[in-house]
Amino acid sequence: MIATAGQALLPAVADDRVRPLIDTTLAFDTAARAAEQLRSHLAQGKIVLTVP
Repeated sequence: MIATAGQALLPAVADDRVRPLIDTTLAFDTAARAAEQLRSHLAQGKIVLTVP
């Protein structure tokens, strides 16, 4: 069932009809802050770490 849902979802992702909700973008050196935000359950979407 999960594999079937994934196969149905892939075309929507490829066509940009489905995109992730990004809550915060942080520099990689602030990963501890990102982890704390995850533990707090306050993030409303993905937390993205950027690498210089």
